[in-house]
Amino acid sequence: MLVLPKLRGNDIANSRFRSGYFQKIQEACIGGVDLSLDLQGLTKSAVIAYKSGARIRLGYHWLREAAPLMEKPVPRRNESVHIVDQYLDVARALGAAPTRVRFPFYIDESDDAAAVSLLSAQGVDPEGCFIAVNPASAQAVKQWGAARFAEVMDRLKCDFKLPCVLVTADKKVAGEVAAAASEPFADLSGKTSLKQLAAVLKRSAVHLCGDTGSGHLAAALERPVVSLMGPTDPDRACPYGQRENTISERASCGMHCTGRRCEFQTPRCMGAINPDIVVERLSNLASGLSLPARIRTDSE
Repeated sequence: MLVLPKLRGNDIANSRFRSGYFQKIQEACIGGVDLSLDLQGLTKSAVIAYKSGARIRLGYHWLREAAPLMEKPVPRRNESVHIVDQYLDVARALGAAPTRVRFPFYIDESDDAAAVSLLSAQGVDPEGCFIAVNPASAQAVKQWGAARFAEVMDRLKCDFKLPCVLVTADKKVAGEVAAAASEPFADLSGKTSLKQLAAVLKRSAVHLCGDTGSGHLAAALERPVVSLMGPTDPDRACPYGQRENTISERASCGMHCTGRRCEFQTPRCMGAINPDIVVERLSNLASGLSLPARIRTDSE
């Protein structure tokens, strides 16, 4: 069986990717594949499935570009709204019976210890209640703005005595937040590896972020996530299992807005998200939840 990875939209334009992509096509031509599963549904992934020689080539329900010419879509169940559930429909078509969805992500003791050290050095109790904040998003149309994140962080510290920990890898945005903030916060921007970031998120009471990867990582670690989503459909693509915590004003988008382009000079959807609602949601979650369990190790 050949399972095709999800490839980013701009990958083909990258010369390093192109060489690897065509190498993968050659590897797929080895043969001996009975079944391929394409969970992206674009031409570039369908070509690999086709070249594999698989007798049965399946994809999830949304096949695009030339993919429908090379693969058969698995119909989506009416109740499968989130993309994770749509992917699982492919597994169901093969006879699987998924129940609880979990995303195992192992954090070893050394990475947890590094996260504890980083938090402690910034004056944050690793066993206490804090909010992990990622104010960055890769695309401008998905950014809420450093000043608004700074406002929320200030209010959490002043009104609720909730310390905030900045965890973005984007140092430019982190600097903008620091310039706009009045209250001190712990700045771990650019200081953590992926596993160390996961350890920080695991220890946080709540994670606040935009439409970005750390939200999905926190959800995988079963932490509450307040994600601020603009043009992206929150029902389909919010951090899995966190729809009730997702704040979206997508109704403010124009007819020609997409997930990458906005028809307005300033994205209305993101601008319509009220900081009051964000602060309320975060404070309610932080006060209503017990502190996260410590990191499990291999010996347990």
